[in-house]
Amino acid sequence: MRMKGGVRDNPDGDGFIAIVHMWDNVECRGEPKEWRFPEVFPTEEEAMRYYKTSIRPRLEEMMAEVAKGRAGAEVFHKKLE
Repeated sequence: MRMKGGVRDNPDGDGFIAIVHMWDNVECRGEPKEWRFPEVFPTEEEAMRYYKTSIRPRLEEMMAEVAKGRAGAEVFHKKLE
């Protein structure tokens, strides 16, 4: 599985939302599934701050748990600032 997160403009109106794109392959081939945090932020900076302080740490924890549960599994995490 491969995930990339960040922010985008709100497709339902004004503001910005935090998102995570998920692929079922490490090459990011095909159309990703998009998870959207329901809160809308007035600025891109506020949405990114929320992503960095709340969502990204949870994703890191989740990926570490996945790696623990699978023998030989490795987790690579690259933060894009």
